[in-house]
This record gives sequence, structure tokens and C-alpha cells, in this order.
Amino acid sequence: MTTSLADQIVVRPLRTDEVRYAVEIWKEQNLEEGMHTLQLWHMTDPEGFIGAVDKDTGEVVGSCAAIRQKEGLYFVGLYAVRTELQGRGIGMKMWDYAMKRVGDSNAGLNAIPKHLSTYRDRAGFSHVAPWNTWVYASPWKDITLNKLVPVKDYSIILRRVYPGDDETLGLLVDYDEKVHNFCRERVIRTTMDDEDGILMVALKGADNAVAGFGKISTNIQGGALVGPLYADDIVVARRILRSLVSDFAPSTVTVTAFAMDGNPDSCRLCEELGLQRLMAVPRCYREAGVPQADFGKVFAHHTLNFSLF
Repeated sequence: MTTSLADQIVVRPLRTDEVRYAVEIWKEQNLEEGMHTLQLWHMTDPEGFIGAVDKDTGEVVGSCAAIRQKEGLYFVGLYAVRTELQGRGIGMKMWDYAMKRVGDSNAGLNAIPKHLSTYRDRAGFSHVAPWNTWVYASPWKDITLNKLVPVKDYSIILRRVYPGDDETLGLLVDYDEKVHNFCRERVIRTTMDDEDGILMVALKGADNAVAGFGKISTNIQGGALVGPLYADDIVVARRILRSLVSDFAPSTVTVTAFAMDGNPDSCRLCEELGLQRLMAVPRCYREAGVPQADFGKVFAHHTLNFSLF
């Protein structure tokens, strides 16, 4: 590759067989994501997965995502360039492509603290949410499952959801809509229908109404990644989290979760588990007026790259 590297790069949507390179690039940045998360989200919005590809070799050297959440709203993430090629104009080409896709719509992103001023003051994401996402993680030796001893509430039943259970996935779609205040049927049916990890649903009452659900996945950095975890309250969330972590072998390496201080019980739950608070991640939007989620039900984000909550 020559010094005029950006001129050798074409920016376009990534094909299905190229998504694995975006996983490699993200892993190279020492950032977390679920083992199959990128492939599953690519299925929901393939045009939103943007890649920087070398015209001569076909090598994918950068990635960025602009995923449609609903009409008029996108989420931007997965923004990374191979380490040895950073600072050579590739990232800006992808950013411009992503912003063209967003157009006049609103969009959100998670800004690590050192880049907050860039997004807020220079890139047009001037509306900073009054809450932060918090990255929590700890090795297994620090995990305190005994602190998640559930209250004896025999009206709550936990059930594992297996791939292909369309009926239960439909119930999760309905519950997720209560969390986000808009329907994410394609997202839930696709990203929860995964061979990796464990998906649990909490059912409550005589009619077995959904009181929450949660997923734990293999982390590309090793260990386990919790998310999403949505529940009616911390009692239900505690039951789900204990089951997920105790039943998933990769948890015995490390456990990571993305909590939010917009729901203090979200952070409290992570700390009960023995996770250490590592970093605050501000949320930025281009415009105000984002659909107001039910923060009281959000105990761990679905993903920091593709989802509002």
C-alpha cells in the first residue's frame, strides 16, 4: 500500500462473508462484542454495515456501522480501522459514507471520553444524554454469585429459550417494545435466535407473562458478555443474571456487562455480581427527541455498537 492509502480504498456495505474481518478489526482494538453479534446484526440491516476495502487486494481494513433503528433514527458504531493503518484518512471516508446513509435523520452513538469533544463539537452530535453507560468487568475469581441470592418468589419462573422457539421469541418482541417504546421485531427475532450463549426468559403470574429476559454470549476477547438484560425490576433481573452467569462456561474466565446509570439498579446489580466499574461512555445524538426508553427495565445494554439500549 502506498502513502496515498485513502485513494486506494473503496467504502461500501460489507458482504456477509466479509463481516468476520470487521470482527477481527474490533478485536484488534481490545474492544468487546459477542462472538456472533456482528453476523446477526448484519442480517438485520446489511446496508448499515460499512467497510473500507483495498481496491487492489480486497482486504477489509476498516469498519463502521449506521444501523437503522426505526424511521428517522439510526445508531452509529463499530467505527475502527486496522491499527497499523490509522491516521491515513480511512476513517473519515467511512464516516462520510455513514453520514450520507443517515441523511437528515437523527442518529446516536456512544463516545468514549477522549473522543467526546470531537463528536459533540465537530461532528454534529451535540446533544449529550444526561446519563452514561458504564463498562463493568471482572475475572471469575472476583465474581460473587452468592450476593445474587434470589428472593423466594415462586410466582417467577425462569425458562431457557432455545434457537427456533418462534413462539417465545414473539413474546420477547412484545416485551422489548415496552422497553424501547418502538418495535424491534426483526432485531429481536434475529439476534436472540443464536446458537452461542444462553437466553433466559422470566415468566410471572398465573398467565406466565414475560417479566424480563437476558442473554449471555461468548466475548470475542474471551470470557462472557452479558446483554441484553431487560426486566421489570432488580429482583427479576437478579434471578436472570445469576442463572446466566452460573450456567455459562466462559463466565469462569471473565464477565463483562454494559450498565447504565439512568437506571441506578443496573449499576447496583453489576456491583452485586462483583464486577468492577471501568469506564463511563457518554451517549450523543444529532438531535433531541429520541424515543424515551423505560430505563427502569434496562439492566444491561443489548450492544454498544448497534442498539440504543
